[in-house]
Amino acid sequence: MLDEKGRLFGKISVIDLIVILGVVILVAGFVYNRTSQNIRQIIAAETPIYVTFEVENVRDFSFASVEIGDTIFRQHERIPLGQVVQITQQPTNEITITSDGTAIYAPVENRYNMHITILATGSITDAGFFVNGTQQMATGGTMALQSNRFLATVRIFDVSADF
Repeated sequence: MLDEKGRLFGKISVIDLIVILGVVILVAGFVYNRTSQNIRQIIAAETPIYVTFEVENVRDFSFASVEIGDTIFRQHERIPLGQVVQITQQPTNEITITSDGTAIYAPVENRYNMHITILATGSITDAGFFVNGTQQMATGGTMALQSNRFLATVRIFDVSADF
């Protein structure tokens, strides 16, 4: 089967055959990966979705810049994500070293973690929650948001279909 030059049936090199087979497998995997993920099974379309964003380490004036009823957008887009329905704050805590060298986890003066909950309309699919058709909302994800008086990079704290 192999001749003295390492060619299969005297026509094609075994190394060339392995390289061609590897390229075919990579292309087939790429095509499968691109086409199979775009098919989502919609569980609930056009349903209310509540998304809670966390903004860490803000001051009082940042907290005051967001109000119930404000429309929230992704930064640089004027397509609304949803309306603010709830705003809460908690003290920001950090590890600090005291004068005696002890490390403590204590509140930072005049700093807060703010939670902004919006009501959006979206779809629930087998892949998760989607707003505006393609914007996936997944706990732990980050994004830049803005309103008419507010701009921040936020972390998605919670996503649910019931409030």
